[in-house]
Amino acid sequence: MNCSFHYQKVQHIKGLTSPLLIILFVTLFLFAGYGCNIFEEGEGTFNLVTQVLPSTAGTIVTTGTGNVELLAVPNENWIFSHWSGDVESTTNPLQITLTQNTQVFANFSLSGNDYRILLSITDGQFISDLEFGQVTGATDGFDTFIDLEAPPSPPDGVLFAWFEGSERPLLYDYRNPFAPEPDWNLVIRPGNRPGVKLTWEIETARESGTWILMNEDESVQIDMRSVKSVEFNIEEVSHLNIVTIQ
Repeated sequence: MNCSFHYQKVQHIKGLTSPLLIILFVTLFLFAGYGCNIFEEGEGTFNLVTQVLPSTAGTIVTTGTGNVELLAVPNENWIFSHWSGDVESTTNPLQITLTQNTQVFANFSLSGNDYRILLSITDGQFISDLEFGQVTGATDGFDTFIDLEAPPSPPDGVLFAWFEGSERPLLYDYRNPFAPEPDWNLVIRPGNRPGVKLTWEIETARESGTWILMNEDESVQIDMRSVKSVEFNIEEVSHLNIVTIQ
C-alpha cells in the first residue's frame, strides 16, 4: 500500500507534492486529501482518498489492501458522526472492498452538551420569557450573539424575572457546552399577584443528566425532566437555583 497527499484543483492548481509551493497571483482554493494506492496482485490499482471533516476534529487510520479498514479516531471534545462521500455509513471502523477509485469523508461533531430550555414565568397578568442551556459557541461569560441582556426593570407592580450573571442580568443565559455541571441563579420580582407559575420546554440535541430547580433554602426541589411546571407563592424578590446533575 502506497500512501501520499493529493491536491485536487478547485480553480487552477493540482499536484502530488507535499509540501506544495505556490506563488500566488490570484486567489486559489485547494482541497487536500490523503490518498492511498491499494495494490492487488493480478488486478488494477485503485486510489483511496480520505478526509476528516472538520479537519481538526480527528484522524483516520487506514489498514489493509483490497479489503480496507478505516478507523475514525476523534480528537478531544469531538465524537465520530458518520462516513460520507462514495460510502455512506455510521459504522466505525468501516470495512470496504475497493473496486474503483474511492473518496471517503469521516465526519465528526462536538461532544459537548447541546440543549436549550425555554422558561416562561407568569402571574396571570404579566409574562417573563427566558432561555438557558449549553450550546456550541457559548462561553461562561456574556456572548453577544447568543445571550440576551435583560432590559431595565419595569415599574413596581409588574412581574419581572432574569438570570443573575457575573457581568449583567440576562434573559438568555447560555453556557460553555463542555462545562460539567453549570448552574443558574433565577431572580423573580413579583408584581401585584404573589402566585407565579413556571413552565418550561426542553429542546435537546445532545446532553446528559438532568436539571434541578430549587428554592433558596432547598426545601423544594423539582426535577425539570420529569415535571414541566411548578407554582410558587412569591411576595418579594426571590432567588431560585437551577442546578445541573450529571
